[in-house]
Amino acid sequence: MSKAMGLNETMSIPIGSTPEDAVQQFRESTPNVRLVHQEPVEDRMILFTQRTNSEASSNLQLEYVRKNSFGWKWVWGGGYGIGDIDPSEYALYYMNLPELEGIDTPFPMVFGTIGHPGIQRVTAEIEQNGSKSITEAKLIKTDMEEYVWFVKLPSPEGTAYIIKVYDEEGKEVGSKQNKMVNDSGSLKLGKRSASM
Repeated sequence: MSKAMGLNETMSIPIGSTPEDAVQQFRESTPNVRLVHQEPVEDRMILFTQRTNSEASSNLQLEYVRKNSFGWKWVWGGGYGIGDIDPSEYALYYMNLPELEGIDTPFPMVFGTIGHPGIQRVTAEIEQNGSKSITEAKLIKTDMEEYVWFVKLPSPEGTAYIIKVYDEEGKEVGSKQNKMVNDSGSLKLGKRSASM
Protein backbone atom coordinates (compact mmCIF):
# COMPACT_ATOMS: atom_id res chain seq x y z
CA MET A 1 0.00 0.00 0.00
CA SER A 2 2.81 2.42 0.86
CA LYS A 3 4.42 1.89 -2.54
CA ALA A 4 1.09 2.27 -4.40
CA MET A 5 0.48 5.60 -2.62
CA GLY A 6 4.00 6.84 -3.41
CA LEU A 7 5.18 6.92 0.22
CA ASN A 8 8.81 6.35 1.17
CA GLU A 9 8.01 4.95 4.61
CA THR A 10 5.86 1.93 5.46
CA MET A 11 2.28 2.80 6.29
CA SER A 12 0.83 1.25 9.45
CA ILE A 13 -2.77 0.12 8.98
CA PRO A 14 -4.59 -1.17 12.10
CA ILE A 15 -6.64 -4.38 12.17
CA GLY A 16 -10.33 -4.18 13.09
CA SER A 17 -12.72 -6.83 14.38
CA THR A 18 -15.37 -5.84 11.80
CA PRO A 19 -15.23 -3.97 8.47
CA GLU A 20 -16.66 -0.85 10.13
CA ASP A 21 -14.16 -1.10 13.01
CA ALA A 22 -11.26 -1.34 10.51
CA VAL A 23 -12.38 1.89 8.81
CA GLN A 24 -12.97 3.70 12.11
CA GLN A 25 -9.51 2.77 13.36
CA PHE A 26 -7.77 3.77 10.13
CA ARG A 27 -9.69 7.03 9.68
CA GLU A 28 -9.80 7.74 13.43
CA SER A 29 -13.47 8.50 12.82
CA THR A 30 -15.60 10.67 15.01
CA PRO A 31 -19.12 9.67 16.07
CA ASN A 32 -20.47 11.96 13.31
CA VAL A 33 -20.00 9.28 10.64
CA ARG A 34 -22.90 6.98 9.82
CA LEU A 35 -22.75 3.72 7.89
CA VAL A 36 -25.05 3.90 4.86
CA HIS A 37 -24.42 0.50 3.22
CA GLN A 38 -22.04 -2.47 3.18
CA GLU A 39 -21.48 -4.30 -0.11
CA PRO A 40 -19.75 -7.74 0.09
CA VAL A 41 -17.10 -8.52 -2.52
CA GLU A 42 -15.91 -12.13 -1.86
CA ASP A 43 -13.94 -12.01 1.45
CA ARG A 44 -13.83 -8.22 1.22
CA MET A 45 -16.27 -5.40 1.86
CA ILE A 46 -17.09 -1.98 0.44
CA LEU A 47 -18.55 0.42 2.98
CA PHE A 48 -20.41 3.64 2.17
CA THR A 49 -20.50 6.26 4.93
CA GLN A 50 -21.71 9.83 5.32
CA ARG A 51 -20.78 12.60 7.73
CA THR A 52 -23.88 13.60 9.68
CA ASN A 53 -22.47 16.99 10.68
CA SER A 54 -21.54 18.03 7.14
CA GLU A 55 -22.80 21.31 5.68
CA ALA A 56 -22.49 19.80 2.17
CA SER A 57 -25.57 19.18 0.03
CA SER A 58 -24.15 15.73 -0.69
CA ASN A 59 -21.32 13.82 0.96
CA LEU A 60 -20.30 10.20 0.64
CA GLN A 61 -17.24 8.16 1.51
CA LEU A 62 -16.36 4.75 0.02
CA GLU A 63 -14.03 2.48 2.01
CA TYR A 64 -12.66 -0.84 0.82
CA VAL A 65 -11.56 -3.38 3.46
CA ARG A 66 -10.13 -6.90 3.22
CA LYS A 67 -10.33 -9.78 5.68
CA ASN A 68 -7.20 -11.62 6.75
CA SER A 69 -6.51 -14.22 9.44
CA PHE A 70 -6.31 -11.51 12.15
CA GLY A 71 -9.42 -9.49 11.26
CA TRP A 72 -10.35 -6.72 8.83
CA LYS A 73 -7.91 -4.25 7.32
CA TRP A 74 -8.54 -1.00 5.41
CA VAL A 75 -7.16 -1.07 1.83
CA TRP A 76 -8.32 2.01 -0.08
CA GLY A 77 -11.02 4.66 -0.14
CA GLY A 78 -12.05 8.21 -0.74
CA GLY A 79 -14.97 10.55 -0.58
CA TYR A 80 -16.47 13.87 -1.54
CA GLY A 81 -18.54 16.70 -0.16
CA ILE A 82 -20.41 18.94 -2.58
CA GLY A 83 -21.45 22.28 -1.12
CA ASP A 84 -24.43 24.55 -1.23
CA ILE A 85 -26.29 23.80 -4.48
CA ASP A 86 -29.92 23.46 -5.50
CA PRO A 87 -30.55 19.68 -5.43
CA SER A 88 -33.57 19.95 -7.76
CA GLU A 89 -31.22 20.82 -10.66
CA TYR A 90 -28.92 17.85 -10.18
CA ALA A 91 -29.51 14.25 -11.14
CA LEU A 92 -26.59 12.84 -9.17
CA TYR A 93 -23.24 13.40 -7.53
CA TYR A 94 -20.21 11.20 -8.18
CA MET A 95 -16.59 10.41 -7.44
CA ASN A 96 -14.11 8.29 -9.40
CA LEU A 97 -11.73 5.95 -7.60
CA PRO A 98 -8.97 4.69 -9.90
CA GLU A 99 -7.34 1.28 -9.54
CA LEU A 100 -4.18 0.89 -7.48
CA GLU A 101 -1.17 -0.53 -9.25
CA GLY A 102 -0.07 -3.82 -7.70
CA ILE A 103 -3.03 -4.12 -5.30
CA ASP A 104 -6.05 -6.33 -5.97
CA THR A 105 -9.15 -4.10 -5.66
CA PRO A 106 -12.56 -3.76 -7.35
CA PHE A 107 -11.47 -0.44 -8.86
CA PRO A 108 -11.69 1.60 -11.05
CA MET A 109 -15.13 2.52 -9.76
CA VAL A 110 -17.52 5.45 -9.90
CA PHE A 111 -19.91 5.98 -6.99
CA GLY A 112 -22.19 8.62 -5.54
CA THR A 113 -25.66 9.61 -4.48
CA ILE A 114 -28.75 10.34 -6.54
CA GLY A 115 -29.92 13.90 -6.03
CA HIS A 116 -33.28 13.80 -7.79
CA PRO A 117 -36.17 11.45 -6.89
CA GLY A 118 -37.12 10.91 -10.56
CA ILE A 119 -33.86 9.15 -11.42
CA GLN A 120 -34.44 5.40 -11.65
CA ARG A 121 -31.41 4.13 -13.60
CA VAL A 122 -27.72 5.03 -14.01
CA THR A 123 -25.27 3.60 -16.56
CA ALA A 124 -21.61 4.10 -17.45
CA GLU A 125 -20.74 3.85 -21.14
CA ILE A 126 -17.25 3.31 -22.53
CA GLU A 127 -16.24 3.31 -26.17
CA GLN A 128 -12.94 1.61 -27.01
CA ASN A 129 -11.64 0.44 -30.38
CA GLY A 130 -14.98 1.16 -32.06
CA SER A 131 -17.10 -0.92 -29.66
CA LYS A 132 -19.39 0.33 -26.88
CA SER A 133 -19.60 -1.19 -23.43
CA ILE A 134 -22.52 -0.21 -21.18
CA THR A 135 -22.36 -1.10 -17.49
CA GLU A 136 -25.44 -0.79 -15.28
CA ALA A 137 -24.89 0.90 -11.91
CA LYS A 138 -26.19 -0.76 -8.77
CA LEU A 139 -28.66 1.47 -6.90
CA ILE A 140 -29.12 0.99 -3.16
CA LYS A 141 -31.93 2.64 -1.20
CA THR A 142 -30.67 3.78 2.21
CA ASP A 143 -32.56 4.08 5.48
CA MET A 144 -32.61 7.87 4.89
CA GLU A 145 -34.82 7.36 1.78
CA GLU A 146 -32.04 8.31 -0.63
CA TYR A 147 -30.07 6.28 -3.16
CA VAL A 148 -26.38 5.44 -3.29
CA TRP A 149 -25.09 4.14 -6.63
CA PHE A 150 -21.87 2.58 -7.86
CA VAL A 151 -20.47 0.95 -10.96
CA LYS A 152 -17.19 -0.88 -11.54
CA LEU A 153 -15.62 0.22 -14.82
CA PRO A 154 -13.88 -2.32 -17.06
CA SER A 155 -11.25 0.20 -18.18
CA PRO A 156 -7.90 1.55 -17.02
CA GLU A 157 -7.25 4.95 -15.48
CA GLY A 158 -7.55 7.88 -17.87
CA THR A 159 -10.18 6.20 -20.07
CA ALA A 160 -13.15 8.40 -21.02
CA TYR A 161 -16.62 7.22 -20.01
CA ILE A 162 -20.11 8.72 -20.03
CA ILE A 163 -22.49 8.62 -17.06
CA LYS A 164 -26.12 8.52 -18.24
CA VAL A 165 -29.22 8.89 -16.08
CA TYR A 166 -32.79 7.79 -16.87
CA ASP A 167 -36.20 8.64 -15.43
CA GLU A 168 -38.99 6.24 -14.40
CA GLU A 169 -40.17 6.04 -18.02
CA GLY A 170 -36.73 4.91 -19.18
CA LYS A 171 -35.93 8.22 -20.91
CA GLU A 172 -32.39 9.58 -20.75
CA VAL A 173 -32.57 12.86 -18.80
CA GLY A 174 -28.89 13.69 -18.40
CA SER A 175 -25.37 12.64 -19.28
CA LYS A 176 -21.80 13.71 -18.60
CA GLN A 177 -18.48 12.61 -20.06
CA ASN A 178 -15.60 12.08 -17.62
CA LYS A 179 -12.17 10.51 -17.53
CA MET A 180 -11.30 7.86 -14.98
CA VAL A 181 -9.07 9.88 -12.67
CA ASN A 182 -9.43 10.70 -8.99
CA ASP A 183 -12.21 13.28 -9.46
CA SER A 184 -15.67 14.20 -8.20
CA GLY A 185 -18.55 16.31 -9.43
CA SER A 186 -22.22 16.46 -10.27
CA LEU A 187 -24.47 15.84 -13.25
CA LYS A 188 -27.21 18.35 -14.07
CA LEU A 189 -30.58 17.24 -15.34
CA GLY A 190 -31.07 17.69 -19.07
CA LYS A 191 -34.47 17.26 -20.65
CA ARG A 192 -37.06 16.44 -18.02
CA SER A 193 -40.14 14.31 -18.49
CA ALA A 194 -43.51 15.74 -17.46
CA SER A 195 -43.43 13.74 -14.20
CA MET A 196 -40.07 15.17 -13.13
